[in-house]
Amino acid sequence: MMIRQLYISCLMVFLLHGFDLHGQGFTVSGTKLLDARGKAFIIKGVNMPVIWYLDKSPEALKKIAGLNANCARVVWSTSGKADQLDKVLQQCVELEIVPMVELHDATGSPKAEKLLETVSYYTREEVKAVLVKYEKYLLINLANEWGDYYVTPEYWKDSYATAVEMLRNAGISSTLVIDGPKWGQDMQPILQYGKALLDADPRKNILFSVHMYGFWNDAQKIETELQKAHDLSLPLIIGEFGFNFNNGNNNLNCKVDHALIIRKCNELGYGYLPWSWAGNDKNNAWLDISDWDKLTLWGKDIFEGPNGITATAKKASIFEKK
Repeated sequence: MMIRQLYISCLMVFLLHGFDLHGQGFTVSGTKLLDARGKAFIIKGVNMPVIWYLDKSPEALKKIAGLNANCARVVWSTSGKADQLDKVLQQCVELEIVPMVELHDATGSPKAEKLLETVSYYTREEVKAVLVKYEKYLLINLANEWGDYYVTPEYWKDSYATAVEMLRNAGISSTLVIDGPKWGQDMQPILQYGKALLDADPRKNILFSVHMYGFWNDAQKIETELQKAHDLSLPLIIGEFGFNFNNGNNNLNCKVDHALIIRKCNELGYGYLPWSWAGNDKNNAWLDISDWDKLTLWGKDIFEGPNGITATAKKASIFEKK
C-alpha cells in the first residue's frame, strides 16, 4: 500500500509541474509546435547548406544567429559523420538557434527504400547517440523532398508511416518533420492524410512541411491551402520557399509572392524557412540570401523587411535563463 501511495504522489508531482514523462524535446499540439518547456515556438529561420560547406558553416551560423533567426534547417547527408553532426548541433545550441537536421540523399526519389535509408542513418548507433544528446533542442526532418511527381498520396502516407514506426521503435522521440511529395511542393497528401499519420505515430509528434516554388505562383492558393491546414489543426511549416525572380523566368518557374507567404504564416502562427543562406549553384544563385559575408537583396527583404525575421523572430524559451 505504501509503495502504491508513493507512486501516486510522484505521479502527481510530475503532472502538477508539467514534466514530460516521455522525453524532453519538442512536441506538437494542434497547429502549434511546443518546446521542451511547453511554450509555443514559431520557426523563423533559414536553410543552411552545412554538409556542402563544412568549413564555412561555423561563421555562417554565427551570422544567421546575429540576425535573430531562431532556427536553422541543417542540410545534411548520410555521408556526414556523427562527430561532425555533433559539432554542428552543439554550435546551434550555443548560438541559441534550434537545429532542424534534414537528409538530402532521398530528394525526388519515388522509392520507399530510399526514404528508409534515411531512417537507417538516423538509427546508426553513433548517430542516434548524437540525436538523443540534443533531443531537447532538435527537430528531425526525415528526408528532403522525398517523392517525385508520380508518387501517390497513399504511397507517400504508407511509406512515411513505416519510417516513423521504425524511428520510434529505435527510441527516437523528437518531433519528426515530413515534407510533402512532388519535390516538397504537394500539400494535398498532407491535407488528406496528415491526421492519419499523426494518429499512427505513438508520440503524436509530427510537423508537416511544404516547399513553395513554381507550384505556388497562385496567391489565392497560398491563402486557401494554408487556411485549410490550419482549419484541420495540422502543425505545418513552409520548409523552403523562393520569390518572384525575373518575373518567373528562372529555373524553378518561381514567381511566388513571398511577402504573402510570410504574412499568412504570421497570421496563422506557422513557421517558415526561406531557401537558402549561400552557396547555391549557378542556376539557383538567385536564391542566395547572402554572399557568405553580406545580405543580398533577397536576404535583406527576408531579414530586414517590415515583417522580417530580425524584427519578429522570438527564441525558443528553452534558451531563456531560469
